[in-house]
Amino acid sequence: MTSKHLQSPRASEGFTLVELLTVIAIVAVLATLLVSAVSGARTRSNQAVCRNNLRQAAVAVEMYMDDAGRRARSFTRLASKPSLLPNPRVLVCPADPALKAPSHGRGQTNACWGNQVNTSQEPATARVGQPEEGSWEAELRETTETVQFSYLHPLAWRRDAWTRLIQGHGNQVGVAACQLHGLRSPTQGQRPFTQFEGQTLRAQRDGAVIPRKIFRTRAYPDGSPTTGAPSRAVAEPAAGTLTVLFNEDDYPWEFYSDLVPGVR
Repeated sequence: MTSKHLQSPRASEGFTLVELLTVIAIVAVLATLLVSAVSGARTRSNQAVCRNNLRQAAVAVEMYMDDAGRRARSFTRLASKPSLLPNPRVLVCPADPALKAPSHGRGQTNACWGNQVNTSQEPATARVGQPEEGSWEAELRETTETVQFSYLHPLAWRRDAWTRLIQGHGNQVGVAACQLHGLRSPTQGQRPFTQFEGQTLRAQRDGAVIPRKIFRTRAYPDGSPTTGAPSRAVAEPAAGTLTVLFNEDDYPWEFYSDLVPGVR
């Protein structure tokens, strides 16, 4: 009997439809798991780099204050001193969407997240009062940003707002914050930063970088609706969460401090 007659009847057959679909399903599951693992690793890597960036920025802020006896009014001021901030690149979070834009790095300093959002933290000029630097021209020179940056900061706030922030906080006050590791809020807000919810990272004057999850709400902690003048509701800062009323119309204190003024 030849070897041809000894072969199993299915030896020369291909995969059945069921077997083919099973293989495809297994490959799809494995691909999904691989993509999830890679995505998770990239997220953790971005956060690690971001934490290091924020820590360097906080150290630079503190060193500037020690040397000059006053705060730097912009990140650009820090970057102008290589002894404080040797590489301005640390001001850009690796999760910044601008890094994916083809035009990034071609002089478009307004492309990064911080350049777009940070200026909207300062109230209208009518509420600022007298310029801190003596004239509006000098004020503009001090606060104008010419470097790309992703992180929110309170350095350009007017003097009374800055004093209000740091009073009673010591080295625990935040000087830079990243909100790019969360999600934009689907609801429209009055300012760009009010359209954000989720994970933030805060760099404090003592160099510590702490996480905070920020959520927006339309009710106070007791369940009563928000009416009248905008206010804040803060819950469980020790647990790393802050709940802020959706109609907040003041400085975004929650990015820099758990001790929010005007807490109900």
